[in-house]
Amino acid sequence: MSYIFNSAVLGSMFAVPTQVVDNYIKLASASQLKTLLWICRHISEPIDAAKISQEIGYSVGDVEDALTVIAGWGVLIGTDVAVAPAPITAEEPKVTEQPKQLEEIAASKPSSEQIMTRCKEDPEILAMFSDIEKMLGKTLGYDSRSILLMMHDHYGLPIEVIYMLVDYCKSVGKSGFSYISKVGKTWGEKEIDTIEKADEQIKILNSCNKLWKEFAEMAGIQNPRPSSSQSAYLRTWSVELKFNVEMIYLAYEEMLNHSSKISFPYMNKILMNWHSKGIKTPDDIEKEKEEYRRKKSPVTQTNVSFDINEINRRGDALPVYKKGS
Repeated sequence: MSYIFNSAVLGSMFAVPTQVVDNYIKLASASQLKTLLWICRHISEPIDAAKISQEIGYSVGDVEDALTVIAGWGVLIGTDVAVAPAPITAEEPKVTEQPKQLEEIAASKPSSEQIMTRCKEDPEILAMFSDIEKMLGKTLGYDSRSILLMMHDHYGLPIEVIYMLVDYCKSVGKSGFSYISKVGKTWGEKEIDTIEKADEQIKILNSCNKLWKEFAEMAGIQNPRPSSSQSAYLRTWSVELKFNVEMIYLAYEEMLNHSSKISFPYMNKILMNWHSKGIKTPDDIEKEKEEYRRKKSPVTQTNVSFDINEINRRGDALPVYKKGS
């Protein structure tokens, strides 16, 4: 059976924030959606969890949990905290090509009572806490449990994906929940919501960590692991541009000719330029340098005065590559 919208009901309607439908509808539970609809319908009334509970048929605890999540969406503002701008406003155009942006978990943590309620409602949540305690070899406190629960409820990560995320963090010696939370935010933004996607992401991260170790050893860099932005560059250079660690190191050396500090954005410009020119090996770089010197060489000119020091300086210098040049 097919349906069409009944336009007769248009005379009595209320608004629902577009940011919720655009960004959170897949993650929202029935209690959260019903709570939101009640709030939108009674926009001028105080938000009373007990009253909402009576009218939507969920417990007060469920409603309070829903209010916490809805506040995390940027729809509600706590009366005892400073007003912060919502992550997306109705007036802002939605850019489909932009990656999802999630708020930090610390923005709206559930209370201890809400965590207990969730554990009673969903035994898998309680089992997750117990399993991760065994995995990390330590007892999880309130902050740790809040982070795990919000990764599941707010970031949309399934429990099996959270297991893989925590195991990866432990494998690289970063089992603190501040780091786990940052990785969870990244995975949530990338919508890594299946075991297959998580496995692929871990392979990429391990590959970047291995590449960083080789590069750092060649460059004499002491940091044991790359930052998140450096990992993103390494992934682009190795996976998308197909450069090996030797070529990345040569880009690093070229960067040092123009900067006293390491600059991955500058290295990126060099590697992007090499890629656009089909330069893939150290021999290709030498050929490029030789061609540059040949074009600048004065030997093919006659009766022209020149400064030999200036010629030598130009001949020994590599050009500053720019993307698209």
